[in-house]
Amino acid sequence: MSKKLFRIYIAVSLDGFIARTNGAVDWLDEYDPAEFGFDDFLDSVGTLIIGRNTFDQVMEFGDWPYEARRTIVLTSRDLPQDRPANTEAYGGSIIELVDQLRDSRNGDGDIWVVGGGSVVTQFLFGGFADQLDIFTIPEVLGDGISLFGRDAGGIKPRLLASERYNSGVVRSQYGLHDH
Repeated sequence: MSKKLFRIYIAVSLDGFIARTNGAVDWLDEYDPAEFGFDDFLDSVGTLIIGRNTFDQVMEFGDWPYEARRTIVLTSRDLPQDRPANTEAYGGSIIELVDQLRDSRNGDGDIWVVGGGSVVTQFLFGGFADQLDIFTIPEVLGDGISLFGRDAGGIKPRLLASERYNSGVVRSQYGLHDH
């Protein structure tokens, strides 16, 4: 059994934002995720970790796109009764959650740390993320929710690969550990 990786796979504007100030990601609508191999990436994922605000926002989009995968929502509040199958709330320690998922024999695939910004920051700067895929979108938002908070710092990712797509998007893939 291969090691499960904690992966951050995220789009960011040219000026470093993952969403508008109100959480909207409409600026991504004109970009086709298929161009960036999103389906192949999703096929490699067995579990999603998602923050409550991001979960609520994705729920507003309509049909839940990750039905077949275990989804862990980081929250201290109860989830709605009509939540998607395989979705659970988790309000405990991130360290304990990471240990449980790394040791788990249940479920195949990597763990996708979906977001939002504070979840990404906790996993990235807590040393729990293994790989970071940033898709830099050629859009300048001017303001919004930053990928990295003001207090973020101190990591030195190792560039593994980069790729430019026809749409002008650039993917930068980083390793976050030496193993």
